Parts: sequence; structure tokens; C-alpha cells
Amino acid sequence: MKINGLNNTNKNVAFNFKAREYAVVKTAFQGCNQVFDVFKLEYSDVKFLDVMSSRIRLKKLTEGEGYKDNVLRSWKKIINNAVLMSGFDEPQSSFLLAKDKTPCAIMSYKNLPDCYLDNIASWPVSPNNYIQLAGASMFKLLFHNCEKNSTRRIGLDLLKNSRIDLKKYYERMGFVHNPDSEKFITDMFLSRTKMLQTSKQMDSFIKIIEVEDPRRVNLFDILTTKFVTQKPANSNFHSG
Repeated sequence: MKINGLNNTNKNVAFNFKAREYAVVKTAFQGCNQVFDVFKLEYSDVKFLDVMSSRIRLKKLTEGEGYKDNVLRSWKKIINNAVLMSGFDEPQSSFLLAKDKTPCAIMSYKNLPDCYLDNIASWPVSPNNYIQLAGASMFKLLFHNCEKNSTRRIGLDLLKNSRIDLKKYYERMGFVHNPDSEKFITDMFLSRTKMLQTSKQMDSFIKIIEVEDPRRVNLFDILTTKFVTQKPANSNFHSG
């Protein structure tokens, strides 16, 4: 894999910010209906993603929740790693999830028969205001894409210093502990059979609708990188 143009030092080169529309995600859970937009990312989107990441100030966005600094650093590292991986060609695949023009989750994985999930993260869009099912929607998108391919299994490694118990979260998705293997050494994996079962269960509350005639778009034109980091006066924010 290589990053096209990564070593180009010509400051006069004009970047074309050309993310591709990929899908619409519709969720319905406990009376809350939501619509997300999904964009497939490329190297030309790194500038937008860098600006976006610099403005995701997790300490401000989670103020009062008591997260330790090492947890916030690990969380931000996942976001930054996903931004970095978006610059790589296939088999690397990266996607951005947005609601109401505000980015709220990112994912990168290796699109191979033995798929490896590199990074997946969601974040609050304003203080303590998490978008319900943002992370689950990204997993459903991963399963949706792997269903179409000859993906045999999906592997991942557990992150240290997470804000939630990731092992239990992934187990609910159907992932199991992976015994040592010379061919596929990961902390956990999900077989194709179990992936299809989990994906079907998620159909009841998450729908992936691929865009039939996707456009190339400039993310700076259609999404915001301004995350509110202070609570407005007389306003109550809550996590979703």
C-alpha cells in the first residue's frame, strides 16, 4: 500500500478534496429515528480530517464525566490513526459518519478475506452529547461491506485504557477470543457465519442504503468541523 503524493513537496500543488458519497444509514431505536451520511475517504480528504481531528477536544466534550487523561489520549489516538489510514490505497478502507452535517464517527479497516479492523471511534458532538448508535452504525456498515465480499472473518485487537469495557462490547457483537494462530494473530475475531447472524439482528434497527449514483464531494463544503465545547446557558445536554 502507498499514499499517493505523500512525498510531494511542491507547495503549489492544489488538493482536490474528493470524498465519495457512499451510503445513508437509517436507525430506529426506542422511538428515536435518525439518518446518517457515510463518506468513503481518500488521501485527498486528509486535510479536512486533520482539521476535524484538531477540533475534537475530548477533554472539553466530556467535561464532568471523569475520564482520566490516559483514556482520553487512547481515544484520540484511535481517531488520529483512522485519519492517517484514510490516506492509504486499497485494501485499506476508511469511512466517515456524519449526522446533521457534523462528523460523529470514523472507521478504517483492511478489506481482505481476513479483514482487520484497525480503528473505529465515535465522539460527542457537543458537551456530553453522544449520537445514539453512531458506533453501532459503523459496525453495521463494516458487516454490510464484508457480506458483499469474500470476507472469511474479521479480527481486531483490544485497546488499553478504553472508556468502556471493549471486550464485553465486542462479545455482544459476536466476537470471540482468538487462540494463537500463525496466520491470523489478533485478540478477538468474528467468523463469517457469526457476522451474518449479527448483521441480520441489527437489520431491525439499522439500515444501510448505498448511494446509487455517488458524487465526489468536498467535505469542507458540506460538513462542519466546529464542535461546540461549552454548554450554552440554560441548556441541558445529555448522552444518547
